[in-house]
Amino acid sequence: RVENEAKKMASPKTSQPARHRKKREEPLRPAWEETEQRKEERGAIWYPIILGVLVVTMVVAALWSGRVPQSKQHQWLSLEPSEPPSEPPSSEPPSTTTTMVSCATTAGSLLIEVKEDWAPLGAARFLEMVDSGFFETRVGLFRAVEHFLCQTGVAGDPAFRKKFPRLADDAQWLDMSEARPMKRGYLAFAGSGPHSRTTEFFFAFQDIRLGGSPWEVPFARLVGDDSFNTLDSFYVGYGDIPAFGGHAPLQHQIYQRGKAYLEADFPLLDYIDKCDRVPLTPRHQNGAGAARR
Repeated sequence: RVENEAKKMASPKTSQPARHRKKREEPLRPAWEETEQRKEERGAIWYPIILGVLVVTMVVAALWSGRVPQSKQHQWLSLEPSEPPSEPPSSEPPSTTTTMVSCATTAGSLLIEVKEDWAPLGAARFLEMVDSGFFETRVGLFRAVEHFLCQTGVAGDPAFRKKFPRLADDAQWLDMSEARPMKRGYLAFAGSGPHSRTTEFFFAFQDIRLGGSPWEVPFARLVGDDSFNTLDSFYVGYGDIPAFGGHAPLQHQIYQRGKAYLEADFPLLDYIDKCDRVPLTPRHQNGAGAARR
């Protein structure tokens, strides 16, 4: 018995299983620390999921934004800077009656070749605007959408609005089988329906797919490098009208308040200050003033 007791006293106190020893050796962790660890583990799982959802959302938004129409009249159109370069028209009709108009703008000078055979009513209206002093009221280039068009033609003096009743539409001569029949530098009237043209018109910044509406009949074109340099210098920072995501002036405000509204709220806007008829020189008659491509 004494011998057995001695053996018990001599044996080390390590007879407990290893798992119990390990548990005892681990320090106790506060409850808040375990809670934080669980949160981190859950967060590590959700972070890539949330990131993936954000990436998909951004891609869908980018694709959808490309489908936003430029205007109610041109809902299918969405042009990008990567469009192919401008191409010469396949079938410009001959014109036996041409009038040259020179316009002074805040971005430079424009030389416009008015083709009265292209659109007799539209050409006559534009020349009527030139002869009446319409452009001397300071006409804002109020809707300049990069890679698309620059719309203008609302007088700086609201009193001029009553002087120009609506026009009947001219026959369309553009070849609508072309992908982009409205060529860079063409001028055509804007409208909101059949026989709705008054004084608003646009310059095409590049070849665009317009001409499908009855009022979109070109009546003139820009000629000369100086004119195209001016066209490319128009301020486009305000973009499209607010209804289509831009910050351009509101047309009804221009009609009501004229240039006072534009000058006060859109200090960077460009204007047409004056337009006059100029002699048709042999250089123009020989085609030397053809539109730059």
